[in-house]
Amino acid sequence: MAHRGKVNVQKQKHNWAFHGLLSCGHCGCAMIAEIKKSKYIYYHCTGKRGKCPEKWVREEEVARQFGNVIGAVKLDEDIFGWITAALKDSHEDERTYHAGQLKNLQGLYDKFQCRIETMYEDKLDGRIDPSFYDRKSTDWKREQDRILRQLDHHQTANRAYMDEGVKLLELAQRAVILYEKQPKEEKRRIINFVCKNSQWKHGEIVPNYRQPFDILVENKIECQLKTTTFSEENGRFEKCLPLLGSNQRQSD
Repeated sequence: MAHRGKVNVQKQKHNWAFHGLLSCGHCGCAMIAEIKKSKYIYYHCTGKRGKCPEKWVREEEVARQFGNVIGAVKLDEDIFGWITAALKDSHEDERTYHAGQLKNLQGLYDKFQCRIETMYEDKLDGRIDPSFYDRKSTDWKREQDRILRQLDHHQTANRAYMDEGVKLLELAQRAVILYEKQPKEEKRRIINFVCKNSQWKHGEIVPNYRQPFDILVENKIECQLKTTTFSEENGRFEKCLPLLGSNQRQSD
């Protein structure tokens, strides 16, 4: 979160609120700020690639539209409840998956350990050559090290899955409130955490949401459309449960 909040831009004489956060949607040049009449701040395209049709815009309007962009990641209470419930159900599936993987991996680890111990006894009794024991035990211990890394992965994923999901949802719910109350520098941090490389075109911000906020916004829009669709079969409004991006499991 701290890394996302940092915007790498050249040091400016003035502390412009949104410098480095927008580019022109017409030509791709940067949007820069200027003071007019010693008090009004306007943003405009640099025009480095030729005359640009995009009009200048007051900083207050840019701030208002960024507020809407941040507010779009906030979920309606019903949708928030549905996603939280889905997350809990998904966590049960995830927990079951990781528990199964842990059991299988532990069994495989014990199998190699049994082989090593049995072969060690064979070496002591002279049934196998010591060099053969050293070679095979080294290979099997290497496999055990690989299994231990996989065990650690599944144990960590099982603990973090629910906590990270809940923190993400809570952040999405609070982002717009934080944006409205914070000074310019903190506004920049919030915007840069949620978005990157957004554009300004025809007097409007075209946001480019970072993951996973793009998933929340897309599913929120989809769900809002579905909740207004009237079902003729049962005479009621349909509700939908947004589909979150699936938690992709690492292959073993």
